[in-house]
Amino acid sequence: MTKMGNEISDDEMKSRLFAIDEKTYGSNYKKHLLVQYRLCVEMADRNSTRRAASNNFFLSANTLLLTAIGILSGLGFGFGAFNLWWVVLTSLAGVLLCWAWSVTIRSYRDLSRAKFAVINAIERKLPAAAFCMEWACLSPDSRTDRYLELTRVERYVPMIFAFLYLTLAVAGIILYSYPFFSNLLN
Repeated sequence: MTKMGNEISDDEMKSRLFAIDEKTYGSNYKKHLLVQYRLCVEMADRNSTRRAASNNFFLSANTLLLTAIGILSGLGFGFGAFNLWWVVLTSLAGVLLCWAWSVTIRSYRDLSRAKFAVINAIERKLPAAAFCMEWACLSPDSRTDRYLELTRVERYVPMIFAFLYLTLAVAGIILYSYPFFSNLLN
């Protein structure tokens, strides 16, 4: 389990997570452990839901921004350099939006890992360890094909958008800087 770059040993995880042993806690230990386990699983699910909503927001914002850039660039050069600079500025805003999206993806990934480390630790005290088994089934040792985690895929989407924005910004700067290119487009 990683916490701010430091590894937490299994013993430390157990001592922090299971602060009171079953004998000291009393007869409701297993019942309360199950209730806490359910809460942890529910919170992990909510985290996934928030993550999807966040991705939808950033995808929509980027789509809207690219549409705005398309409209701004489509107004033509009759309005002069004003349009090109708006394309460049809007593109740079898009790059910043993509950076924020990447940071958000990384944050949700780290939070999910922490939540599932806790869930997996609790499962060691329950009769069945469904989440642990899922990951065992997905591990490269147990399969001939490799499981591709969603985080590995979703982190490329902001990079692709950022590349598009940078390309548009560079194109805008080149068109503004060299009147020869803008004369060709008129």
